[in-house]
Amino acid sequence: FLLTVASYVCIRAAILKIPSSVGRKKVFSTCSSHLTAVAVFYGTLIMVCLMPRIVPLRKLNKVFSLFYTVLTPLLNPLIYSLRNREV
Repeated sequence: FLLTVASYVCIRAAILKIPSSVGRKKVFSTCSSHLTAVAVFYGTLIMVCLMPRIVPLRKLNKVFSLFYTVLTPLLNPLIYSLRNREV
C-alpha cells in the first residue's frame, strides 16, 4: 500500500510540472481509470481489515472480501474502457 501511495505522489508531482493545462488533463484522464481501480481494491481491503469481528458483521466481511478478490478484476475492463471514446 505504501509503495502504491509513494508512486502516486511521484506521479502527481510529475503531473504538476506539466506547463499546459491541456497536457495535465490528458495525463489525469489516463491515470484516473487506474486510480479508480486501485481505490476500489484498497477501499474494500481496508474495510475488511478494520471491521469489528462481531457475528453479524462477519457475513459482511465475506461480501467485502468478494469485492476485492472477484469484483475488482471483473470491473477493471469496464473502468479502463470508460476513457475510450469508442465504447
